[in-house]
Amino acid sequence: MSTDSGDPYAADLDLVRRATAGDHAATGVVLERLGCIPAMLRTLHRRLGAPLRADELAEVDQNTLAALWSKLAGYEGRATLESWAFRFVQLELHKALDRRRRRARLTLLDGDDLAELSAREEHSPAFDPNILHTAIAKLGPPTSDIVSERHFGELGFDEIARRRGESLSTIKARYYRGLERLKALLEPHLRTES
Repeated sequence: MSTDSGDPYAADLDLVRRATAGDHAATGVVLERLGCIPAMLRTLHRRLGAPLRADELAEVDQNTLAALWSKLAGYEGRATLESWAFRFVQLELHKALDRRRRRARLTLLDGDDLAELSAREEHSPAFDPNILHTAIAKLGPPTSDIVSERHFGELGFDEIARRRGESLSTIKARYYRGLERLKALLEPHLRTES
């Protein structure tokens, strides 16, 4: 562990190594320095025209910190800790924008379309009536429960969040990720219908 003055980021590398080794004081300093993430995220988001809602932006903030923390041991001291964190902010923000674009294209399974798909499967021998419910079950809890409550229980997101004791953004994130997975699970069956 070299901390000579020839390496401008040696102090940051040493700090991260101590934090990942379990040094509580170093962990506190790392967390304090990573407090820059929300400001970086807001700035970058504004530069992109502020396309996300506040709850989506809060989710990106949480995802960024979680991703960064999970990869902290991979920090190699090639830039300041804050510069390294900025790359995570960029990546997670672009992932969120991609998810948002994909959700916008999910016309098949939005709104009442699950009910319509369910009705179609009852009239089509090529589409087994249990396929939709089996696919939803494959999502696993809590996602399968949220999708079922939303479509078959006809509950709004607010009601689902209240009943489950979770934040609205968490419920929506699970729901939309679940729809993406559900569409992938059902796509082979839908192709055979045409």
